[in-house]
Amino acid sequence: MQRKIPSSLWETHYLGKTPLPLIAIGVLATLFYVFSKPHFGDFSDFNKLLLSLSGLISIKIYATPIWKHPVFHMLWWALLLAVCHWFYLTLTLSHLAGDYPKLDHIARLFVFIIFAWWLAGSTRNTLIFWSIASAAVILAPWIAGDGLADFQRGFHGERIGFGIRNVQHSAMFFGTVLLGLLIFIPRLLRAPLQHYGKLILWVVAFLIILAGVIISQTRATWLGVAAAMLTVFLLLFIEHRKRFSNKQLLLIFFLSTCLAILIISNSSLVIERATAELDTIQALLRGDWSSVPLSTSEVRSSVGERLYSWRAAIDMIAQRPLLGWGDQGVDYLFNNIQYNHAHYQALNFGHLHNLYLEITLQYGLLGLVAYFYLLIWFTKSAWLAWKRGDMPGDVLLFFYAFLCFWSVINLFESYLIFWTGVFLFNVVMAGCLTHIWKPELRANRSKAITHIEKDLP
Repeated sequence: MQRKIPSSLWETHYLGKTPLPLIAIGVLATLFYVFSKPHFGDFSDFNKLLLSLSGLISIKIYATPIWKHPVFHMLWWALLLAVCHWFYLTLTLSHLAGDYPKLDHIARLFVFIIFAWWLAGSTRNTLIFWSIASAAVILAPWIAGDGLADFQRGFHGERIGFGIRNVQHSAMFFGTVLLGLLIFIPRLLRAPLQHYGKLILWVVAFLIILAGVIISQTRATWLGVAAAMLTVFLLLFIEHRKRFSNKQLLLIFFLSTCLAILIISNSSLVIERATAELDTIQALLRGDWSSVPLSTSEVRSSVGERLYSWRAAIDMIAQRPLLGWGDQGVDYLFNNIQYNHAHYQALNFGHLHNLYLEITLQYGLLGLVAYFYLLIWFTKSAWLAWKRGDMPGDVLLFFYAFLCFWSVINLFESYLIFWTGVFLFNVVMAGCLTHIWKPELRANRSKAITHIEKDLP
């Protein structure tokens, strides 16, 4: 029997008969990729090709139950729909169809399949994988930013992005890591005394991440984190409600409210940013578009700019609601926008700052349904994996919290059309999928053991 990587380093028993060299290549490529991608994107592209090829070859040859899993069916259907959509556009909107179907835009959303395979159904592997990805975010101020100087400028009112594309995208990363640190802290608190060094690292990481979320001044991230934590508390309450008396629940609610008031009342930065465009929102609620402003040299109104672009997008979607306008539909919109055309041309607006409108404009309601089908499938499958004992409760909580956070922030930015959103989406989904795969992985392992026993003299 061939030797495997020691389980103290990486658990591999669910990888079947996959040869050790192939496992080593796939695992190392995966871990290197999730750390290097946020800061060394060009260098990590070859690494992504290596891990994708090694993963597909390994699954196809050594894991037939996985290759036949419904998630692969979704990938094939998504690629087929993309091809059919392109052919349709060449017949109806040839000037927007492009020279060929951009299948890479679809395929890159399913890289989580490769990650999930090399995670081998292991919670320990998953936590290592997520920790390495989180380390790339926590160290961002020192890898791509100006270190402590960034924090000093941030707490003096400057929006800080730490060199990760722009402020909104760094806030997305920092917000996700913040959720993970909060949800997985009970694991550290249950650790033996000799592991308290990890708790110290957690405190340092938490302070860095919390500061990063605040000084990003990204209202969508603040809202997403709040919604995600409310989701976590609601799920915990539903699961453990019988363990709490009414007095205990009232005390928890009172203390939580006091803590929230204390944090908000002592953070002028948060209050100032959160209330900056209340007049714009009130004008929208009144239906008074004449009072919805755009940015000027004196005043910045990102809310106003988004609202006018969303209004234009909805008008355009209404013309082709089912199949949309194709990959170049957004460019076409801003080249022909009826509302403040010169302003958007000067700003060089390139996307809608709303993922749902972006998908619908490009791929129609059919594309939006496909996207939500994937999320709903994950939501249901993760719940079933937890019910049968294949997914720990805190992993499920983190996944649901992330879905809530992700859904909220994508109301105000089209993260999934950028490498940042694609990267984060794949990293989180992979940790969920590898637990969903547990029954297939067990079947694959049993099959491998049977073949090995037959080969023994």
